Amino acid sequence: MVGLCATLVSGIALADDSGFYAGVTAGRSSTSTPPNLVLSKSTDTVLGALGGYQFTKNWGVEAFYTEGGKYSGRNLAGTVLGSGNADIWGVDAVGMLPLSDAFSLYGKLGVASVNGSVSTAPTSTLTGANRTAVTYGLGGQYNVTPSFGVRLGWDRYGAETSGATGVVGSKDHYNINIYSLGAVFKF
Repeated sequence: MVGLCATLVSGIALADDSGFYAGVTAGRSSTSTPPNLVLSKSTDTVLGALGGYQFTKNWGVEAFYTEGGKYSGRNLAGTVLGSGNADIWGVDAVGMLPLSDAFSLYGKLGVASVNGSVSTAPTSTLTGANRTAVTYGLGGQYNVTPSFGVRLGWDRYGAETSGATGVVGSKDHYNINIYSLGAVFKF
């Protein structure tokens, strides 16, 4: 058992792509329509930041923050409810599939907390809500140099509002999709 553990640790330590990295992203969010809302605005420009550790050329872990974008809408009866936005924090396991020395595809699976806030019309019962849910994403990364890469990706997050049906405390789940371009710096 000790020999197996030593072999695994030495394999991780000798991996040529291991180490810490950090990055920034910019992109576009797309908010799916919550069940009891009609959205008049559902896309927005968003910014984000990430940091992680790559254990091998195939596996890593990543913590992130991204804006979830802004949306505005009304209920099914046509009453304006207001506008909302979200901040998203989370952690992902990242699997990399190198296709060449410079280009890799990646998949992410993790958990994210979406903290929503809402600015409402005077007659609205809509309020912001927090939701923690599974998150996932796909993308590609091109390493321009050994210490700098460019990423193109898609991520999906679960969010919710409260009171969209007109009943205080009711919850409506919806999704936020983010399409982003990022820069990654390896240390």
